[in-house]
Amino acid sequence: MPYELFIARRYAFSKRRENFITIISILSIVGLAVGTAALVIVLSVFNGFSSVVTNIYVSFDPHVRISAVSDTANNTAGPGLITNADSVIRIVRTVPETRAVAAAVHGKAVLVHYTLPKVIDLTGISADDAKAVSGIGHSIVAGKLQLDSNSIVVGQLLADELALQLGDSLEVYSPSGLERILTEPVTPRMRTLYVRGIFAANNKDYDAMNAYASPDVARDLFEIPGRAATTIDVRTADVRDANALRDGIKKSLGGNFNVQSWYDLHTELYSVMEIERWVAYIILFLIVGVAAFSIFSSLTLTVFEKQRDIGLLRALGSSVRDIRKIYWLQGTLVGLIGTISGCILGLIVVVLQQKFGFFPLDSTVYIINALPVELRWQDFVSVGIGSMALTMLCSLFPSRRAAEVDPAIALRWE
Repeated sequence: MPYELFIARRYAFSKRRENFITIISILSIVGLAVGTAALVIVLSVFNGFSSVVTNIYVSFDPHVRISAVSDTANNTAGPGLITNADSVIRIVRTVPETRAVAAAVHGKAVLVHYTLPKVIDLTGISADDAKAVSGIGHSIVAGKLQLDSNSIVVGQLLADELALQLGDSLEVYSPSGLERILTEPVTPRMRTLYVRGIFAANNKDYDAMNAYASPDVARDLFEIPGRAATTIDVRTADVRDANALRDGIKKSLGGNFNVQSWYDLHTELYSVMEIERWVAYIILFLIVGVAAFSIFSSLTLTVFEKQRDIGLLRALGSSVRDIRKIYWLQGTLVGLIGTISGCILGLIVVVLQQKFGFFPLDSTVYIINALPVELRWQDFVSVGIGSMALTMLCSLFPSRRAAEVDPAIALRWE
């Protein structure tokens, strides 16, 4: 063991029971451990909630969605309308990451059951295609996913709001042609459909605002030409390949289409979650900062208390660099012990929460029974590096002060 490290360890943890500097060192270790553990736990909670949200969206939404650009091109009959959907699907199938692809028709519609109206997002897609590119096939809680010329499948909250049950009929009105309704004696486009299924996506926005019908019904309501579509939905075998699939489709289709991955479709939500994550990291890192300042204080006091020892070491041949290294190692040793202890403590709490769920949530309000947590090695690296970097930085000034001690003055009265 280098003598610098041996002396640094002796200074950090003196054997004298009532050494004030030793007490400060122990408090610094406790502060660092609490700070790093809090960071690890909070970041794991953010990871858990992010995974819950991601699973909700990824399990229901397509992994990649293709739509037409706003400006009209040869492949569109108007903004947002893809007329050559079949040829686009053939091109998308050639991208290696593609597992399933289907054309869909989206639009706003009004559902009316008795006298209860509701504006909803209506999706026109075949039942087989819906099962292939989305998770609705696994989300049916009543009835079945039947999408024919007189059928509709609605979300659970939408069914509750309109008092719908399986087999009930409802009227679906389309806003298509509203301009002509205001100036001409024509009736709005309407279809009478029967509820064949109810789905629950564990997402209040989806369950309260979405319904599914056959593509022919949607095209008739929205006055869209046959074989045309508003979007083309794509799914890959592994959601982690979504960005690669998106880039491959962009390269194959060119610039006439807007290609978005599931993350792009919900970028606002994930941006807010990322900001919250960084704000929590910065606020909790202040705890580590307080502990690091305690290390700074203990090292500074050690320099004043050990001036005679510093002078003696210099007289015995220790260089200025060796003296600086002793005090820098002392602060680093305290920081290392506190950081490792905090990471271990945070790991234990997170693992116990995963296995036993010590912090439950109200299942009548939330879709999960306990506070979600997820461990990621990147969090341990970022917390550990941040804590150690701050500790080393706080150790620099006292170590320089120690190196500036004049041995002649320190040993004058010895």
